Amino acid sequence: MITEKDIQTRISEILTDAGFNVVASEVEEGFNKPAVFVSVFPADAKLLSCGGAGEEVTDSIEIKYISALETVEDCIGAYSRIKELFLYPTFDIMDRHLTIHEMNFEIEKGVMYVYFDINFIQAVDKTEKYD
Repeated sequence: MITEKDIQTRISEILTDAGFNVVASEVEEGFNKPAVFVSVFPADAKLLSCGGAGEEVTDSIEIKYISALETVEDCIGAYSRIKELFLYPTFDIMDRHLTIHEMNFEIEKGVMYVYFDINFIQAVDKTEKYD
């Protein structure tokens, strides 16, 4: 079963391996720039059958890139690198090969935000308990 923490860890690994300085989300100051913060939030869950044997899950990912130079040009350079890492290739999380179909970007005052969703199907370990 894939959790939001598993997704956050894997995305952080991919970014770190590509040379990005990934900082823990809890850190608010004292980090070196450029810096990247990764957040993963549950967005949607659907049962796939009446018995509840599987579910379709959608998690939303936010990557926050803080530029060292605080320029739009620097953010655009990071945009290209992040897009190459996640939009075109598939990547693995646990035993799944995941594909991103759409990414959204915003740049504001030397900070770029990248948004995308990950959608996957997984088995549900559902054991009913009776009193």
